[in-house]
Amino acid sequence: MRVPVPVILTAVALLACRAGPVLDTQTFDLKYLRGEEAAELIGPYVYGDRRDAKGVFGVGEKTITVRETRDNLDKIARVLAQYDRPRPLVRLTFHLIQADGAATTDQAIADVEATLRKLFRFRGYRLVAEGIFSAAEGGEVSQAMGGAVITAQILRVAGRADSATMELVVHLRGRAVEFKTRVGIPAGKTAVLGNVGQDPRGTLILTVHPELISASP
Repeated sequence: MRVPVPVILTAVALLACRAGPVLDTQTFDLKYLRGEEAAELIGPYVYGDRRDAKGVFGVGEKTITVRETRDNLDKIARVLAQYDRPRPLVRLTFHLIQADGAATTDQAIADVEATLRKLFRFRGYRLVAEGIFSAAEGGEVSQAMGGAVITAQILRVAGRADSATMELVVHLRGRAVEFKTRVGIPAGKTAVLGNVGQDPRGTLILTVHPELISASP
């Protein structure tokens, strides 16, 4: 019995649809990203809800193994090549400044005093404490400063060199002060974060000056 050619082609097409796409498996070695971070980046390219031949991935500390179509594996390789790079390193200089009724001027904060006088109405300003530390993008550092502890998280660094902008979360806490804020600051600029509280020395104001030490190539 001869089966018409259109019927054969239709049957082949139906079988192909049921089989789903052809999947390959590839393991990607990570140099700077952690496995969990890479998983967030590649998620859009792994189709775990595909009816036939679902995409899957497994995460290690410095590897990620993906089973997907060759086209999607190539896309994943390009994404990882873009993001698996050294993280920008940032230096943060914090100043804790006393503001009171005395008409004093402190050369240590000359770069920001004019801004302080625009924002506040105190007669004098002087530096109480300075904190300088460095961390990579995504990192968090803490140190004692002026009888309190200051913690900074560097959430994100966007741009390069002098055009870079840092997104930070800053938390200052101690017996007399408690202050927390999230802010974006251009590299090389000094930002007045705000009035952080009172202590016997007077009103305390916190500033930060971020600098980009090194950037990803």
